[in-house]
Amino acid sequence: MIWIAIAIQLTLSAGLLWAAWQVWMLKKALTATVKTVDGWTEACQNGLQVSSPSLEIARGGVGSLREQYQKLQMQLERIRKLLSVLGRGVSFLGSRWQKSSKGSSNSLNNKSSNRSSGSRSSGSKHNVKRRR
Repeated sequence: MIWIAIAIQLTLSAGLLWAAWQVWMLKKALTATVKTVDGWTEACQNGLQVSSPSLEIARGGVGSLREQYQKLQMQLERIRKLLSVLGRGVSFLGSRWQKSSKGSSNSLNNKSSNRSSGSRSSGSKHNVKRRR
C-alpha cells in the first residue's frame, strides 16, 4: 500500500516538474519576444525622429493629391453626365434617322415594286419573315 502511494507521489512530482519546466520555457520565449518587440519599437521611433521632415512633406503631398483627386472625381461625374446626355441624344437621333430612312425606303420600294417585276417584292416578304 505504501508503494502505491510512493508511486503516485513520484508520478505527480514528475508531472509537476515537467509542467514547471514548460512554464519556465514559456517565460523564456515571452521574454525574448518582448525584447524583440521593444527593439522594433525603438528602431521605429528612431527612424521616425530622423525622417520627420520628409514625413511632413509627404503628408503635404498626400493632402494636395487628395484635393486633386476630389476635383478629378467631380470632373469625371460631369463628363459621365455629359456622355450620358450625348448618348441619349445620339440614340434618339439615330432612331429618328432610321424611321425616316425606312419611311423613305418604303416609299421608294413601293414605287419601285409598282414599276418593276415581283422578284423584289418576294424578297421584301422574305425579309419580313426573317425579322419575325
